[in-house]
Amino acid sequence: MLGELHIASLVVRCHPERMALLRRAIAALPGAEIPAEDAAGKFVVTLEAASEHTIRRQLDTIGALPDVLSATLVAHHAEPLAPDEESPSP
Repeated sequence: MLGELHIASLVVRCHPERMALLRRAIAALPGAEIPAEDAAGKFVVTLEAASEHTIRRQLDTIGALPDVLSATLVAHHAEPLAPDEESPSP
């Protein structure tokens, strides 16, 4: 069975003075990146994982971080990996 690649994007909000702490916490999650942010406390976060379940777990983890005011799923895409592609982390 071929693996899948799941990619999701989120908008995450926090108080501006907590951005540095939240940036570090999100960056520590496997498959998470922050491609954009603004000084008002808003981050765009992308997640990559091998399953929808893992994406959901990561979203729940981010939403439960102490500095997060909201974490909203904006988009989710899944596609099968070709036989020669490496599966992302679970």
